[in-house]
Amino acid sequence: MSRPEHLSAPGPDPSLNVEFRDSLVPQITAGEYTLTAYQTLADGPDGYLPTADRPVTRHIDVRAPRFAVEPEWVHGAYPPPGATGLYDDVLPHITLDRPTLPWEREEHTGTGGERVPWLALLVFGEGELPDDPHCLGPSQDDQRTVAQLTGHEDGVVLPTFDKGEPIADDESGKTCRTVLVPRAVFHAVAPAQDELPLLTHVRHVNKQHQGVTLTEDTIQIGDYAVVTGNRLPSPGGGRYVAHLVSLEGWLDRLPDGSEGNETYTGPDERLRLISLWSWSFETLTDNAPGFAALTEHFVDTEGDDGTELLLRVPVGDLPLSGPEQQAVADRLRDGYLPVSCRTESGRATFGWYRGPLVAEPVKEQAERDRRRCAAEALIHLEQYGVFDVSLATAFTAGRGVALADHQFAAALLRLRGKVRTAAEQALNPAPAGTARARIRHLAANGLVGHLRELHRQPVLASAAASAAASASAAASASAAANAARPAVTPVAGATALPALADITVERLRTDTGLRDRLDKGVGDITGGSGKPEGPDEDFTAVRDWLLRLRNLTGVPFAHLVPDARMLPAESLRFFHVDADWTTTLVEGALSVGLAHRFDFTGDDLVFGPQGALPEPTAPVTGLLLRSKLVSGWPALEVRPYAAPHETDGETPLRVLRREALAEDVLLVLFEGVPGRVEIAEPQQGVHFGIDEPDTGRATAPLDDGIIRLRSVDAAAGPIGQETGNAFPSDGSGLRDYVREPGEGNPDTVLRIRKLANGLAGALGLQPPLSPARFAIQMINAAQRRTFTTAPVTTGDHRNG
Repeated sequence: MSRPEHLSAPGPDPSLNVEFRDSLVPQITAGEYTLTAYQTLADGPDGYLPTADRPVTRHIDVRAPRFAVEPEWVHGAYPPPGATGLYDDVLPHITLDRPTLPWEREEHTGTGGERVPWLALLVFGEGELPDDPHCLGPSQDDQRTVAQLTGHEDGVVLPTFDKGEPIADDESGKTCRTVLVPRAVFHAVAPAQDELPLLTHVRHVNKQHQGVTLTEDTIQIGDYAVVTGNRLPSPGGGRYVAHLVSLEGWLDRLPDGSEGNETYTGPDERLRLISLWSWSFETLTDNAPGFAALTEHFVDTEGDDGTELLLRVPVGDLPLSGPEQQAVADRLRDGYLPVSCRTESGRATFGWYRGPLVAEPVKEQAERDRRRCAAEALIHLEQYGVFDVSLATAFTAGRGVALADHQFAAALLRLRGKVRTAAEQALNPAPAGTARARIRHLAANGLVGHLRELHRQPVLASAAASAAASASAAASASAAANAARPAVTPVAGATALPALADITVERLRTDTGLRDRLDKGVGDITGGSGKPEGPDEDFTAVRDWLLRLRNLTGVPFAHLVPDARMLPAESLRFFHVDADWTTTLVEGALSVGLAHRFDFTGDDLVFGPQGALPEPTAPVTGLLLRSKLVSGWPALEVRPYAAPHETDGETPLRVLRREALAEDVLLVLFEGVPGRVEIAEPQQGVHFGIDEPDTGRATAPLDDGIIRLRSVDAAAGPIGQETGNAFPSDGSGLRDYVREPGEGNPDTVLRIRKLANGLAGALGLQPPLSPARFAIQMINAAQRRTFTTAPVTTGDHRNG
């Protein structure tokens, strides 16, 4: 694995087509209407029909949601309700399945004739709401009936409802949730009237996105209304509560958007707003570097041609004298480490050890016999009189992991007993059918000859007794007794097949007929017989356990990384997996509980190269990541590809194992040798916020944050594709686009209109920027870092 390329956002997903629209205004909004109908006939009487002079009129009342949002209308929210994470670069937003909802009430019309939404998403921090200082969400005490909201409450300003749309009798008794907001806080966090359209848009999805997401705000086919907040959570951390509130009766109290009037100086009032929907979340203190800075460190420490990204102890460039020192340096570069050990005689010495994760590919080993003990895996380096203990350690590790798992050991013993029984039956099938059939089977296998031999023994004994009549009485009696005792005659062999104990692994692999017969015999166990009940449960348990072991599950971390210098803090290391090491590991596990000579052969029959545990079809490689990325981005995406550069229609290599071995250590195994590996932030739906620059170092995202510009002109490229430019272009950050908080007032509230105008200028457009185009620019892009084996020329990345 060589050097990394540029940091970028993933390309567009061909399975996803998302269109942003400014609004979806219904033809009829809430209110009272009069329908008028009449007809005009060209010929004939018209006295009985309604005419233009005498029309038929009907009065109708069109209602729209006013006091609550039904749960089934909420498609999702981000940050997710109750979530804890790093959200200081995200604008909270809610997605609604009812796409016309923000425009179903006609509260106000903008200067351009556009319908102004009647709702807004307000984000409050801890200590800002008197009735909810800890941002836990509305309680029972915050509930009010509609009738109570139309009445009077001491010291509280209630909403003024539109008299043109009187409250129906059946609505007066409805209970709705409310939130009590100090006027100064409302002035600080509420958007201005001309900012409301920019914070609400429609998302149209016409093809389903099949990606995995960890948020409730998933992308699915359909139309959705999206309401976005105007406040970023603080990098100092804390709890927040987001309220989707009705603005009916409050438009005159919204801030005017001018920078000189951002600090509230009016009377001390408390406003009771209708909370249509709310949720809470917590953002953590963001003192750690961001994704770009953390992955940039891997670039800075990659070494020449990425050599420092390989898993081994750094050797350095110290001068070497003599072949011995050169041999030691070569072994260290190959990933070996000297370890202390003792010989069988007890003499203390040292040996060389290398784990399964190696810096360079290991030569493929020729087929060999299975090792029966760790001693057979020792490699004696005669030139230096020391041992290579790598494979012996692998054997011992596999045996230790197996012995530590009692369920596996028990399943293995039961499985071996079943395999022996099945093999015996395959070699010596029991006769089936009636008693006559069984007698015929015995007769065909030597029973008649054996009985004839037993029948002849008494006749021979009598003849011998008569011939010895002249002998003494004692001798005659003894001879007759011995002659009368029938001799033991061996039973003729039933078949020409060998006994189980005589079947070796070598014969099993070379005798095709024998192999086929035994495979058929154990077919019910392995599932090869095709019976509907499937494989034996002990076979399945043992096979799956061995596959996990071959992927190094359960192997102590010290066996994988024997020296901390191989994987220092904030490091990324690539490796190949030594297939001989993992094979020896499995052999060690199968050395447990060998109780019969055939068990060794039975293991090869079931789990050998032609069994249920064949060797991988491609070399196994992978990476180890020790970084704050592991804990900070639990859903970090790691995508290996065979080609060093992006190609059309490519698919990632198969990931065999992905596991966080510690809070800051991630292990990923690939099937195949990747030409490039992409490490990316998780793509969690379409979210909004600000971006981190490639060389971001600031703790607060606003200090050096940017917005990556995206195309809004189809003639210049696909809409939504990054243009390669950022706003602001001078790297000054986005502090100029944040409202002045004032003493005790909320901070990190964006000046949405000013930001939209700045983005329009950067895109070469004439302000104002439309809501859809503003939403496209505010998409919170997921960043990625690409590591490739391709040669990199100057200019490909900052270290090129």
